[in-house]
Amino acid sequence: MTWMIIGTGWHPRMFREEVRRIHGSFTPLHPRILELEDWGKGQSWCSESTFLLRDAAILPMDEAEIPAFLDEWGSGLNIKGPFAVRASKIGVGSPAFSKRNVENLVGGHFFGLGHSVDLVNPETTIRVIMAGAPDRPQHLDSMESHPLSVIGLDEAHERPYLKKAMTSMPFFKPVTLDPKLASLLISLAYQDRNPPDKIIDPFCGTGCISLQARFRGITTLSSDADPIMIKGAKENFGHAYGEESPDHPFKISNVSKLFETWGPQSNTAFIFDPPYARNSRTSESAFDVLRSACRAAKAIDPEGVIVTILPSSDLDILDSLEINNDAEVMGRSWGEVHEMLYDLGWEIEMAIPTRVHSSLVRIVIRTRGKIDRN
Repeated sequence: MTWMIIGTGWHPRMFREEVRRIHGSFTPLHPRILELEDWGKGQSWCSESTFLLRDAAILPMDEAEIPAFLDEWGSGLNIKGPFAVRASKIGVGSPAFSKRNVENLVGGHFFGLGHSVDLVNPETTIRVIMAGAPDRPQHLDSMESHPLSVIGLDEAHERPYLKKAMTSMPFFKPVTLDPKLASLLISLAYQDRNPPDKIIDPFCGTGCISLQARFRGITTLSSDADPIMIKGAKENFGHAYGEESPDHPFKISNVSKLFETWGPQSNTAFIFDPPYARNSRTSESAFDVLRSACRAAKAIDPEGVIVTILPSSDLDILDSLEINNDAEVMGRSWGEVHEMLYDLGWEIEMAIPTRVHSSLVRIVIRTRGKIDRN
């Protein structure tokens, strides 16, 4: 069986990186269409994906060839109950196809085989994805968007994040992470398709990362220097899940006391949004706070993973796939940030810039603890 995962989120490169972490190897057919090498029912889902197609195949680029293709492709399908055909565009779509024509061709074929149609509540949905170049400016990508259309049976799935908006929580601050972004950061901490045993968030704020980790069943140790944040994060957790959990404690702790707070751990991911955008109960600069967090993380789990997002006002970062060492990041140069991480024993495995608005970029980074074999 062939599986394809379709991403229609905000950042194609980030989508592919998330898929790599939680699904393993894949064959890229289009920046937003990936053929998976393997699929297991127990796997986590991708935050940035919209569809997962099973029995997937590439459609011929000529509408006149579609009937013959359907004869062969459709012969092996197990269509249960009434069906519907849904065609969707990614970007400008495929100029060779009309959505209506394709829906009529595919729908007519299977209706002619005796399958009933239900456009409101089908038991089986045949999904056609017509992908092309972006229809609006997007993040710089290493892949080109050649026209491509694929077809498959839509596999219903649940997104791997708690869908309650943080604005609906009893304790909310404007700097609260978006649930999908928190879920993405958690996905990026996976290694060989496996989640970390636990997550440590030293700047938990309103508790969004713990909320999303709990949804996946991952233990999270959350702390913050501000007692008001800890009180509010606990309140949010109880509101979302109905009770506190011993696997998701919240403690008042300055980042410099992180090791004393949690002690040595293993297979740990440190996932956090540094407090550059909100008041921190410390007189240190944002860069020094980041360094303290990375130093503490190294003491807690020398072979762990850090996934974080760092701010930059240097919009030129978006014009290249590689970040220039002179680029401004957290008020320092990217070279200084890179050197600080390396000196503390962290190796950068991924650094992808994302546009926030016209004057701010955030760099999503993943680092892994360097292993000393001597």
